[in-house]
Amino acid sequence: MTSSQPRRHWRTLQIAVCVTALLGGPTPALAQMSGNALRAPLAESAGPGKERARKTAERDSRPKPNVAPGEAARRASREYGGRVLNVVLEDGPGGPYYRVKLLDGGRVRVVHVEARH
Repeated sequence: MTSSQPRRHWRTLQIAVCVTALLGGPTPALAQMSGNALRAPLAESAGPGKERARKTAERDSRPKPNVAPGEAARRASREYGGRVLNVVLEDGPGGPYYRVKLLDGGRVRVVHVEARH
């Protein structure tokens, strides 16, 4: 055995552990070999699927806007004056609102319009 063979063996073991962890968790042999460190439930709860499902459920439970973007633009323009550049629906702690950008006299003004009556 040369001096580079133990290093190669160690590197192969490191790669095997990383690949196994990425593919869904350890085999029983690897879990026993490294103690309980590889049995952590991180791989079970990780991933985009659960986070996406949580965000979808959270989004579905929020109040829906009942003011159309065009109506929000008309309200902002009527109240503050200027030409409407952009209308974006945002979700704030107080509920949904529209962020309306107005151009008036060469200056851009951003106003918020409630998205619910």
